[in-house]
Amino acid sequence: MDHACHTHSKRNIFHERYVPDGASECRVHKQETSSQVSRRLLNIPPTDVAVDEDLDFNDTSTLMTSWLVPAVQTTSGTISKLNSELLHHYRTFTWQTLTPRDDHTVVSVHRDSVPRLSLSHNYLYYALLSIAAAHSNTLAPSMQAAQIALVYRQKTFAEYSRALQNITADNYESVLVTGILLMSLVPPPDSDTTDEDTHLVWMDSVLKMSEGLRILASLRWAAGIEKLSVYPLICRELRILPPPPVFHTTDSRYLYTQVAAVGTTPDHPNPPSTYYLQHSAGSPVFLPPPLMELLASFDHANSGSGPLDMYVGTLYPVLHTFSPIFLSLYYYHLNPDFFVRVFVFCSFLLPEFLLLVKNREPRALVLIAWWWALAGLAPRGWWVGRSVEKVIEAIGRVVLKRGDLVTQRAYEGVKHVILILEREGNEAAAKSIFEGWEGVDWDDGPFKAGEWEASLLRDWNTELFRG
Repeated sequence: MDHACHTHSKRNIFHERYVPDGASECRVHKQETSSQVSRRLLNIPPTDVAVDEDLDFNDTSTLMTSWLVPAVQTTSGTISKLNSELLHHYRTFTWQTLTPRDDHTVVSVHRDSVPRLSLSHNYLYYALLSIAAAHSNTLAPSMQAAQIALVYRQKTFAEYSRALQNITADNYESVLVTGILLMSLVPPPDSDTTDEDTHLVWMDSVLKMSEGLRILASLRWAAGIEKLSVYPLICRELRILPPPPVFHTTDSRYLYTQVAAVGTTPDHPNPPSTYYLQHSAGSPVFLPPPLMELLASFDHANSGSGPLDMYVGTLYPVLHTFSPIFLSLYYYHLNPDFFVRVFVFCSFLLPEFLLLVKNREPRALVLIAWWWALAGLAPRGWWVGRSVEKVIEAIGRVVLKRGDLVTQRAYEGVKHVILILEREGNEAAAKSIFEGWEGVDWDDGPFKAGEWEASLLRDWNTELFRG
């Protein structure tokens, strides 16, 4: 799917005086959840779809689509004409910039289910309005659009903070979806900003948002979350991957992924009920040479020949989280499964690691830089702009000043990917990751994946025949 902005959508829909919706609140039955979870959540900072090329935003008969009629009332009051236009803009254009997937299920959730759900939950409703206004402002700059985006962003955080104190079975899905959208509600710094701290602080905010989403998903992760209508937006893998095409000659625990119950590790990240297995076996870590060198340095750091490295236990699981991401890229190249794994990478980051990032620990920063670089290979969301490059540049200044040689070489790997991305595009940048990787060839991946899938089919047929 082409996620480029549609040129015919570049119309200023903010031609009339802004009249906000009413402020009446919906009174719903509320069931208390863990106060500890609520307090942690409250730390969150403030497809191709057929489109009518002659769409007129001033034509209210077009705007009042079937999903909205006759439900023109929300929990905040009657929907104004302008807000109807904003919802229509979200359904028609904006949602496509928020996801790299274009399969029917995700299209239906983003385009239909989420807007309909927002009519019953103020915070989600305000989030959609803010996102749509901000997106419209990027297409056709307008002071009024920017102001409306800001007003509804503030309303979103205010209402959302209250909702987080009382998460119920009735509002859980809307709270979860809003948590997904919050990352696009934190506008990146101006692209002309040269202050590295500004970009790093914005990065911290995005990571904090992802931490809140991880906590929210954990409330139902092993209790039927896959049955929710919005589950396609938060699943963490789309396919089972072939085993890594590498073998390690040592038995270092750092070179093999974690052995744990399914649903808890990057190797088997989806809810446990979606697997036939009960426990996931460890597999060889699959990382490009710069990151493998960084991982190997942990063994040297704790070999007893020098001072104990207090952060190794926090850092190496993050390196393991990259392993299936690179596996997906190797076997299936730039595919939806790869994009999904990149998007949910932060769901595996624990508070201890995020604290290292906030404290500007060089190795933690390099790992985040690699994630940003991989995110840069995905269709770029309008709200990100050039922030991928700016954040990586800011990280580089810290790493080159404070990091050791191994960490600096890992950062050079990130810089190389970004350089190729800017010059030649995402396909060439993805391929460049596998340059100089002994025994691993970019062009061999899909062929080997096909062989593995064929072997599974043969094994299945054999078992069926025996049965």
